[in-house]
Formats: sequence, structure tokens, C-alpha cells
Amino acid sequence: MPQKQKQESDSAFKNWINADLVKRIAAHIQNHWADFDAKSFVKVSKDLAPLELKPRVQLLREALKEHLPEDYPKALALLLKAAKKPKANLSPLSGFDLWAFTEFIQKYGLEDFDKSLAALHELTQLFTAEFAIRPFLIHHEAKTLKVLHQWSQDKNVHVRRLVSEGSRPRLPWGEQLKSFIQDPTPTIALLEKLKFDDELYVRKSVANHLNDISKDHPQLAVQTAKKWLNGAPKAHEEKINWIVRHALRTLLKKGDREALKLLGYENKGKIRLQDLKVSAKAVRVGDYLEFSFVLNSSSATQIMVDYVIHHKKSNGKNAPKVFKLTTKKMKAKETLEIKKKHSFKPITTRVYYPGTHYLEIMVNGQLLEKIPFELKK
Repeated sequence: MPQKQKQESDSAFKNWINADLVKRIAAHIQNHWADFDAKSFVKVSKDLAPLELKPRVQLLREALKEHLPEDYPKALALLLKAAKKPKANLSPLSGFDLWAFTEFIQKYGLEDFDKSLAALHELTQLFTAEFAIRPFLIHHEAKTLKVLHQWSQDKNVHVRRLVSEGSRPRLPWGEQLKSFIQDPTPTIALLEKLKFDDELYVRKSVANHLNDISKDHPQLAVQTAKKWLNGAPKAHEEKINWIVRHALRTLLKKGDREALKLLGYENKGKIRLQDLKVSAKAVRVGDYLEFSFVLNSSSATQIMVDYVIHHKKSNGKNAPKVFKLTTKKMKAKETLEIKKKHSFKPITTRVYYPGTHYLEIMVNGQLLEKIPFELKK
């Protein structure tokens, strides 16, 4: 394997779950339960290499199930002790080290609701339980929502964030909460209690949660945002303004008129685009596309400028991807020149296909002009 490729492989996020972690987990558990068969447990390490991140976590979860006491409360108590009372002279378990612990709870603790929720309350302060809380919302919705309402007032920031993040309808990497995708009003009630939180960490989650809602219920998301903007006390106006702008980002990219209007981005023919140019008619994967254009304002207005790259896909069709450029308050008859470099450096989340691509400029949700360029390997 080439050296560069080997270094990238070694630094892959999945390698957080490795043989060293397995040994530390075994040592911390054995520290509180002498009968724990650490020698047998660490043998699971030999099966890690071909697995991606989540399967590695699940492999450890099943190894814990096999080696811990059959009695769930006893097994849970040992996991909590291992997490909160580490063995001396051994680095404690923290962060993603503990993912297999929360996985164990969500898989095997559904029928022991009170003990499991109490454990997640403790563990989320060390590693987020946003994934683990979701099966409880699916199988015990009313009971779990009641607990989350209580936790929304918790003194610990990680617990408060869990209330919002764990109940997001479309949490990345998490199981979808179909009930809340269909009707998000129960979780909006949770957001109401968190929207003025002192911690940005919590408010970011509130914004991301409302953005999730906007994907299925755009009108409800805008109505909620409008209510928050209009009802925010002066001391919290800055917090709400930030939340709303972040929460409506998907709708803004789609050019949703109500979202644009709420944030003051109305388009009434006040903006004219001129001189849209690309630096070259062709660009290679790994290089940059440089482009520029000029905006003229006929009267004072607030603008949000985005650009769209219409990527060639494997089926030969083009699919648009919106990228942010700038926001600005323009004066009457003001001219704004914009220049930008767009990278076509390979990334793991996008595959580039050669062929005709398009660059398009969007102002306040309105598409103004589109020009082609070629992408080559």
C-alpha cells in the first residue's frame, strides 16, 4: 500500500474502535467485576479490521452482551462503573470509547425503561446518547417525551442538548423517527423550552432540529420561526435571529418564498446581474473553477447570494448543489463585484463525473443566469 494511502487508512475515523480500546474496556470492567473474562473479550479485536465504524461498535456491543452478567441491571451497573470509575493508572473511557455502551442500552434495555433512561442521562455527559434515546422514543414515546421535558431544564448542557438532538426527526447516522416526521408538534414543544438556552451548543441543535422539520413541513417550520422572532424578548433577540437563519437554511437554498420573506430577502426586480464569467471553459478534477460577476441594485435592498453547481451524474443527467456566497445590505444604485474559486478537489461525499457542468447564480432565491463549463479527469 502506498505510504499516503496507508496514512489515510490509519487515520480513518473507524479506527477509533481498535484493539487498544477493547483492552481498556476489558480492564475497566474487570476492575469492578473480577469474574469478567477479559482474555476472551479481547479476542473480538481480530474481527475489527474489515469492518466500518458502526459495525465495529455493534461488534463490541455483542461482545459485551456475551461477557457481562445475563441480568440486565447488573450488566448496566458494571458499564456505568467502568465509565465513571476508571481503573487507576489507565486512561479513562470517554467520547467515542463509550459508543458501544450506549448501543448496549438501546438494544437490550428497552424493557427496563427507568434504569436505562437514568443510565443514558449519566452517559450522555461523557458521550452523546442522541442515537441511543431514539429506540425509546419509538417504543415508549409518551414516557420518553415526559422525561425529555424534565431534562430540558437539566443543569448539564449535554443533557439539555440531548433533548433536542436525540428527538430530531432526521438525525444523521440515527434511526429516523417516523412519528415525528409525520407530526413534529411533540418535539416543537421541546424546542420551545430550549430556544433561549444560554449555550450555543444547545441552540445549534435546536436550529438543526427545526431544519429537519422544514424538510417535511416547510410551512410549519416558517410559522414556528416567525413566532419565535416575534415573541423573543430583547435579551434573547440575537439568539433567536441566529437560530432562525440557521434553521431555515434548507428552505433558503430552495428559494422558499415565505422563508426568504421572513428574513427580509424579497426579490422585486431590484437586482440585475452582469458579466458572469468563468476563468476557463474547462477545469480538471482536483483544480479550481474561478468565476466572477457583478450585481447592480436599483434601490436599497438586502440580498443573499448563492451559486449553484449542476454536477454531471453517473446517469448522464445534471443535479444541482447550492453553495453559499454572501449576504449584504445594498444601497440604491450600488454595484457589487463578486469573485470566487470553487474547488473540485475529490471528497468522500461526492463523486465527480466528467462532462458538461453548469454554474448558476441565485439571488434571494431567484435564479438569474447559468453558463456551462467542462469538467475533465
